[in-house]
Amino acid sequence: MKTTDSVMAIIDFIEELKSKGIDISYSGGKLKYSGPEENITPELLEKLKANKGKLIKYLWPKELDILMPINPEGSSIPLFVIHGDNGNYIISDYLGPNQPVYGFFHPGSEGEAIPYKSVRQMASVYLEKIVSVWPSGPYYLLGYSFGGLLAFDMAVQLQKMGKKVPFLVLIDTFSPMAKEPFRWEGSLFSTIRLNILRPIRRGLKHKLMYWGCLSYVIRKKPVPVEKRSEYLRDKYIALYKRYKPEKFKGDLLLFRASQSSSSFKYLGWDMLVDNVHLIEIDGKHLDVFIGAERTELLRTEIAKYLSKVNELN
Repeated sequence: MKTTDSVMAIIDFIEELKSKGIDISYSGGKLKYSGPEENITPELLEKLKANKGKLIKYLWPKELDILMPINPEGSSIPLFVIHGDNGNYIISDYLGPNQPVYGFFHPGSEGEAIPYKSVRQMASVYLEKIVSVWPSGPYYLLGYSFGGLLAFDMAVQLQKMGKKVPFLVLIDTFSPMAKEPFRWEGSLFSTIRLNILRPIRRGLKHKLMYWGCLSYVIRKKPVPVEKRSEYLRDKYIALYKRYKPEKFKGDLLLFRASQSSSSFKYLGWDMLVDNVHLIEIDGKHLDVFIGAERTELLRTEIAKYLSKVNELN
């Protein structure tokens, strides 16, 4: 009921503006208004300012679809969170009302087909949406898991465009450069089982699940709710395996789950950036946004890094 009342209040406000001949729209990351000068009073400007966030959410362009305004308030450089899931709100709430935060949600969330053929293509589409909201930069990017790959590639593409990316944060994202070495397990059979048979079995299992989901996509039917997480995971795995990241000229704040299966301390990112600032989070990959201690560590370290970057830019 509260949300409905809030939306109705904004609709009434927009109708009030129209009655005074004032048009309001949202584009290029800004609210824009026009109309008779005598009707654009200081009181009206104050009201526009007070309702900025609600107006942006109401006027949010449909073409931006999976990019959503988590907190469109504030005058700071916006932070774009890629596939942060609940972390979008955990991070935004901590950073406060003056820090704009926008979040990308997973494609395929309604069971629709995921059309992307590569990480680079997917990152390019996401990048178009970011630039439409924040055209000139600089750009602050944060990605979780597969979203970190997208954030990284977007950062590389932005640098190629001559844009600045002073803030790049990855949360437990594995680089394709971190290929695990062949490990001896005490016997030939155990070694073959660990290094060859287990990956083959796991790969076949994922492929069978993915093909099962594709049967719905081919028939132009939504993937059932209970299969959507499998579809997303296996699609992301396929894109990850084909991805060849390029060098990013800058620093990286990297969070790593303490129970990560990777033998690479920096998950392979030290080969691709100038410097890695590593923070370890207790637990497994899916635990990073669960529990007060983990979320507090994430939020305080992100805020600390954000403050440091803001001082330098």
